[in-house]
Amino acid sequence: MADSGQNPEYYGALGLSKGASDAEIKRAYRKLAMQWHPDKNADKKEEAEIKFQAIAEAYDVLSDKSKRAVYDQFGYEGLKDGVPDANGDRNGYEYQNNGNEIFESFFGTANPFADFGFGESTPFTSRLKKPGPKKMDAVVKDLPCTLEELYNGCVKKMMVTRKRFNADGSDLVDESKVLSVSVKPGWKKGTKITFPCEGDEGVDIVPADVVFVLTEVEHKCLSREGGNLVFTAKISLSDALTECAITVPTLDGRKLSLPCPEVVSPGYEKSIVGEGMPLKKGGNGDLIIRFKILFPNFLEEGKKKVLRETLAGTVTAETDVVVDETVAEEKKD
Repeated sequence: MADSGQNPEYYGALGLSKGASDAEIKRAYRKLAMQWHPDKNADKKEEAEIKFQAIAEAYDVLSDKSKRAVYDQFGYEGLKDGVPDANGDRNGYEYQNNGNEIFESFFGTANPFADFGFGESTPFTSRLKKPGPKKMDAVVKDLPCTLEELYNGCVKKMMVTRKRFNADGSDLVDESKVLSVSVKPGWKKGTKITFPCEGDEGVDIVPADVVFVLTEVEHKCLSREGGNLVFTAKISLSDALTECAITVPTLDGRKLSLPCPEVVSPGYEKSIVGEGMPLKKGGNGDLIIRFKILFPNFLEEGKKKVLRETLAGTVTAETDVVVDETVAEEKKD
């Protein structure tokens, strides 16, 4: 492996956990070696060569039971320096930068891409005639999230089942895998999370990407408008005309008490700054309170008379509109 100043992390290079099986190691090498073979990456050959060698080195160690055992127990330094045997001899490991040999040994050929128009050995005219492996269409799935999950952030574990080659590459079998999605606070519906090449494998194809599209689960009390949250408070007509206090729930479990001493008219709103959804640029949006005034279905004549006397206004000659002087005065303030 090229000297990067850091010890190689073999499981990470193959995208595996430490308890990976032999079959998983072979599948990971098959996929990544094909993906990063320099002959397939002419536009970024230097980067591909580095990754190709790192993948080969990881497979060289993890596919060998004795090397893997030393690496698992003593780490890279122990593998490189060697562990003393019964005679006190150390047999340290040094990668020979022989990724092409490892590739040829695994696939049985130095250039499995020749039929697809890749590689130095294929004539130029032939490469023009033959298409490369076809990338399959993405597999798109919904990722339902509650407002609480989108407010606080969460990790969603999604199970997918796809066709994968067995250990020796001779047949395709169903394989289930759990994909972990780290949902960031403030993400919006429509956000797409892509897992490259996690779809079906097959002959002469590049596995499809698996794409999760975030959807919002409807909340019983709150709705979302961009970075803001909206709460609809239902109050009686008497509360709207006199005063009231409402309780507003939040997505982190708190309850806010909000006094409303003013007259609440249809369409009236109040805002609590910074109590909305987390914003990408930092901070939070606002929590908007909208009021739905509940009017009575019927009023007795005596109550109507009292209301008329209490809310009596003046009539303008020009428009014949009753102006409520009390409400108008409050709006000026």
